Amino acid sequence: MALALGLVAPLANDPAGSWLSYARYDAPGTITALNTTWKVPSLPATSFGSNAPGWWFGVMDKDGDGALVQPILAYGYQGSHYTIFNGVFDWTDGSWHTSPEKYTVQPGDKITSSVVYNGAAANSFTMRISSEALGKTITTDYSIEGRQTEKETSAVFVLEHQPDRCKAYPTDGEMSFENIYVEVDGKAVTNPTWTALQEEPACNSKAVVIDPATIKFEWDVSASQAVEEGSTLAKATGGLSKWGFGSLSKPHLDA
Repeated sequence: MALALGLVAPLANDPAGSWLSYARYDAPGTITALNTTWKVPSLPATSFGSNAPGWWFGVMDKDGDGALVQPILAYGYQGSHYTIFNGVFDWTDGSWHTSPEKYTVQPGDKITSSVVYNGAAANSFTMRISSEALGKTITTDYSIEGRQTEKETSAVFVLEHQPDRCKAYPTDGEMSFENIYVEVDGKAVTNPTWTALQEEPACNSKAVVIDPATIKFEWDVSASQAVEEGSTLAKATGGLSKWGFGSLSKPHLDA
């Protein structure tokens, strides 16, 4: 996912430079279901310099140049707290879409989420993200019909947005996606092979594949400043609209 600042720029693909660490599974067919649960991590020691860190999972095509369908948990998105919502960044036209509903959630809350393919006839995905404490669910549909020919065959779990200070990340230094379930062409994948990767890591971040159903992200809040002021990466990840402020009916353009 890339920044959304309302300006047109050449289209590119994922993984984007704003990704720190991630885990990826490349399927032999269309990913028809991807489910997981996780707990909202602790608050950061400081609410400044966080660059809206987020933890999300989603599906995309193998080259990452189509629709990235991604339920999201983000800190600093709408203030000094955590927010859940659904999003799609579509590289086919550089548009960014978010669910109209966005809920504030608290540390320790259990988040349950899924991405489900609605079949070739509809050629669309349904995202769901739920807060156990609130008892609320956000359900969002997104159609890729007429937008891309490539199938959504790659699943990713991602830690995104480099901070300008590591203390702006949650103090507990880790967060795990659990109960991961993957379905390909309508059939459950018993042991999906996840690969832990680094894109632009910061604060000693890394993804750790615990087992086929568990992926943990780690970071070090005591590490030195992650991104030097004025650096190319700082400029690329700067600004306020980390996941945009659009909706499915009013997309923003990539910058």
